[in-house]
Amino acid sequence: MRFYRFTHYLGWPLLLTLCFLPALRWAMMQPMATRFDGPVTTMLSIGQLAGIIGLTLFAFNLLLTTRIKFFEDLFGGLNRVFIAHHLIGTIAFVALLAHPVFLALRLVPSSMRDAALLLVPDLGNLPVLFGILSLLGLIMLMYVTFFMTLHYRTWILVHKFLGAVFFLAGLHVLLTPNDLSRDHILQTYLLGLVGLGLVSYCYRTLLPGIFVKRYDYVVQLAKRLNDSTMEVDLMPVKKGIRFEAGQFVFVSFRAEGLSPEWHPFTISSSPSDQGLAITVKSLGAYTEMLSRFLPIMNGVFVKVEGAYGRFEFRDVGGPNQIWIAGGIGITPFLSLARSLAASEVTYHVDLYYAVKTESELLDMDLLQQAVVGLADKSFRVIPFVSTKQGQLTAKYVGDMSGGFTNKEILVCGPPPMMAALKKQFATLGVSKGQIHTEEFRMS
Repeated sequence: MRFYRFTHYLGWPLLLTLCFLPALRWAMMQPMATRFDGPVTTMLSIGQLAGIIGLTLFAFNLLLTTRIKFFEDLFGGLNRVFIAHHLIGTIAFVALLAHPVFLALRLVPSSMRDAALLLVPDLGNLPVLFGILSLLGLIMLMYVTFFMTLHYRTWILVHKFLGAVFFLAGLHVLLTPNDLSRDHILQTYLLGLVGLGLVSYCYRTLLPGIFVKRYDYVVQLAKRLNDSTMEVDLMPVKKGIRFEAGQFVFVSFRAEGLSPEWHPFTISSSPSDQGLAITVKSLGAYTEMLSRFLPIMNGVFVKVEGAYGRFEFRDVGGPNQIWIAGGIGITPFLSLARSLAASEVTYHVDLYYAVKTESELLDMDLLQQAVVGLADKSFRVIPFVSTKQGQLTAKYVGDMSGGFTNKEILVCGPPPMMAALKKQFATLGVSKGQIHTEEFRMS
């Protein structure tokens, strides 16, 4: 993982470059003056360019869904890969929507009827039919994503149709007679992306049980930590996963009466432990169901995929660090604290553990044990109870830790808390490069 610190900023530049290449090839196919020499040619050119960019982004978006760890290194963790996925999906949708709109607009001066018919599915024109059906499918999927609240399993089922939408888009590109069919380089590039996108879709969505490596575990012990939180200890049936402190896994519990859907949980155990421990808080329907299932959970068979994430104290830079945990966000820090003693570098860490009430201060004994095992390494645990002390602020952290100069800040907690703290740190002059967050939401 150490090389990650040199690659985590490369994701967006690489993606933009790969999107720019087909646009550049398109621009080289004929003089730009002829592409934009009037309203009609301008509308045509914008429509073509929007289609090329939209299809390229669509293909790379499917590639990002594979959870291949290489992309974590490029973007800085799977949470940021998913953030990029959502943003790229939105841009691709806008570009693909602009593609037929501008192609239709170019026909308006000569015939409103022809312009309208271009946007209507026509069984006699298969390339246009495939393109319109692909766009309609994409519009429906985007509407479901952004404007409807669906159960997780329903949401996953709906998104399985994304591959069919992409396949229709690929057929549209392959069969439409245009500049692409006259330039083998550009055509090969885009068709290669279509193939890559379809392979990615099959890998992650259609056939994950065949291609995605998953590990068999059983629940060794499940115990309640408080009214809303429990800890689940898992033991591998054969070979267990390899992970580093601060990472998370996707877990599927396989028991009668329990949904087998996959959910992310942060690992709270140390990489040196034989098994795997996750901490589960009731935040939604699935985790509440898990909590009710607690009395009969021991011995339950579990599938585990991972590990993922780049929330690691050795990857962020200097040895002087501030850790801030909000509620269940303490989970990755438990694993990080247990790993400090094994480090050859002397770290100086202040851990702020922010909760609403004292009853939510979980695993304080484990944190104190980490302090004992650190010998000459400095590790302070600073509990912060909001019902008594108000909201945790960046100023409070700075006052307690002697400022932020030459210090790395790791934050994990509820999204509103992290957003508020990042704004406050910026106001106090803390650079974005000093702040490292784990924003993958557990449910």
